[in-house]
Amino acid sequence: MRKLIAALVVLLGLAGAALAQVALFTQIPTAGNLANITASNTFTTGTSSATLAGATGKWTYICGFVVSSAGTTAATLGNVTVTGTVSGTLNFEYSFVSAGQGILGIAFGPGCIQSSTLNTSIVVNTPAGGAGTVGAVTAWGFTN
Repeated sequence: MRKLIAALVVLLGLAGAALAQVALFTQIPTAGNLANITASNTFTTGTSSATLAGATGKWTYICGFVVSSAGTTAATLGNVTVTGTVSGTLNFEYSFVSAGQGILGIAFGPGCIQSSTLNTSIVVNTPAGGAGTVGAVTAWGFTN
């Protein structure tokens, strides 16, 4: 009976995990002057950013970003911002962990987020993590 209960608990746990996963996708435009763009930087202790550069006469789109860090001496929280978007600054709370690796991955789906105006860069800004921090920030999108 214990084995049956244990198996049921495991099965329900797996079912709950599967329900939490949502697959989102969208067709990225293929017409016109579409150009995929990426930006990435590493950092230690201080702030950093990844800039998706604007292009003359084109909109810039951000489709997602990842911030990761390790080695922070004391765990701390910080605000990751995305600036230059159509509706203003986007804010995300990031946890610099004192053990293991911290990671924040955001995918904007089912579509990407447009810049506020033509020829405008979109920037992902990371906060300072403090002593011992090493990290990276990467963003991806396109111009069209």
